[in-house]
Amino acid sequence: MRKRTPFLIFWPQYFDAKRTRSEGRRLPENLAIEKVTIKDLAIAAKSLGYQIQIESSLKYPKSWWEESGRVLINTKGKKKSKVLKEIAKEIRKTRGKS
Repeated sequence: MRKRTPFLIFWPQYFDAKRTRSEGRRLPENLAIEKVTIKDLAIAAKSLGYQIQIESSLKYPKSWWEESGRVLINTKGKKKSKVLKEIAKEIRKTRGKS
């Protein structure tokens, strides 16, 4: 098993506005975004200055039939919830939905 100590896992489902909290969304509805891909996550994280790794062939456990992939982000010791909100705001900014 590969060691991923400084990295935290971020699935696109965490940001998906069409999902409920029990289906995997981790953001409040006002910050959630529709149709988020791992590419969106990677671009937003890189523009915020985080180091990333993309694992595109993996499936989110709660929706194992969808091949969504995930992004590993070195959060530099920040809390995951804070980084989730930063990335959501950055995706909105890059899509032009401030």
